[in-house]
Amino acid sequence: MKFSYTICIAIAGLSLLGPSVAFAQNANVVPPVTPVQPIVLPTPIKAVKNSFFQPADFRLLGTLEVKDKETVTFDTGTVDTAPKLSGVKTEVGELGVSTSGVVQVAVFAFDGITIAKGAKVEVIGDRALVLLSSGKVAIDATIDLSGKTGAKVPWFPNNTNFGGAAGPGAEGGEHGKALKSNPPPPGGGDGSPGRKDNGEWGRGFGAGMNKRVRGGTAGGGGAYGGTGGAASEGSGFFAMVGGVVYGDAQLIDLLGGSGGAGGSNDRQGQSASGGGGGGAIAIISLKDVTIGTNGQIIVAGGPGAKNQICGGGGSGGAIMLVAPSIILTDGAILNAQGGAGGDAGPNVVNEIKPEISCRNLGSGGGGGGGRIALYSNDYFGTNGCDKIVTTLPKGVTIAGGKGGTAAKDGADGSFYVASWPKLK
Repeated sequence: MKFSYTICIAIAGLSLLGPSVAFAQNANVVPPVTPVQPIVLPTPIKAVKNSFFQPADFRLLGTLEVKDKETVTFDTGTVDTAPKLSGVKTEVGELGVSTSGVVQVAVFAFDGITIAKGAKVEVIGDRALVLLSSGKVAIDATIDLSGKTGAKVPWFPNNTNFGGAAGPGAEGGEHGKALKSNPPPPGGGDGSPGRKDNGEWGRGFGAGMNKRVRGGTAGGGGAYGGTGGAASEGSGFFAMVGGVVYGDAQLIDLLGGSGGAGGSNDRQGQSASGGGGGGAIAIISLKDVTIGTNGQIIVAGGPGAKNQICGGGGSGGAIMLVAPSIILTDGAILNAQGGAGGDAGPNVVNEIKPEISCRNLGSGGGGGGGRIALYSNDYFGTNGCDKIVTTLPKGVTIAGGKGGTAAKDGADGSFYVASWPKLK
């Protein structure tokens, strides 16, 4: 009877259930929609020339000092987010763009920079990193913007696995057709996944090649300062080629590396992915830049993954140091080496025969070397200045990555020495 009585009261609209009736009346009211605010990023500041940015044009963030066991993280941001600094110091960075408009970078400007031995430096995000200082710069720890190794992941029904991730600032365009680094897109410079019944180029202008063939074929290496190496000859007597060179030795545009191609095979679970391209970094000081005994700046390409059908290596990225004096202490490392191609082992050569047109083993091509440019009043043992140098200072490498068995190595990149551009 209580149930029936409640219904009667509700129908009658008596005040005893007034709050309940009011709730029922408002249940279908749609709350107001909050408008989505547009993403507002800082306007990029144009370089004074090429990719030369000067501290006077940016907001100085004080002195950056990172001691032993301390951490600093440079987040260069994405197409939708601004650069941020965290760890020992919390700040918001700014955006810069090369005078050509080709490359957008993340800029952090300081009164001085000291990164001690034992400090941890993390660099994340999609843009290249530019560190400016009106004072001295001393780096005695590792700053690593390298591409990552491709993944050996079995083929799944959705026909995907993971290519090696690129370093911050890697080139995001389309192989041999267009640059896209203003700003770099998500996944720019990544290695391509290994595929079943398909083949896919890596990411970036200098990406390594793969395409669908009947049987199996490994991926070509990515390129930047040097061409990417071709994979071992695959099914159909075809070797997937490495990527093509782009950019310039002077680093007029601070471009990064490109990804190697993953392998392709008709059999599931047998192909591996390509390595990611190395990122890009510039360090500019109005005083001097010293890379200490434990200092390492690394923008290496990621190795291609290993499987029966392997991925190609990613290309090395870019390092630019600009200061009146640049000091590379004994033990200092500047590394823009290309990533090694995945190696399927010595039996690869047993399948490269005229009577075998469908191959189930393949090695990836090596990634091309990246680019390093030093602008200062120091000549590093060279005769003269403003030129490409083939005799490298100790600790500097721009070597192409090694190809796997029966595949080609990537070509060496470029090392350029030029005069101090008198920034302010």
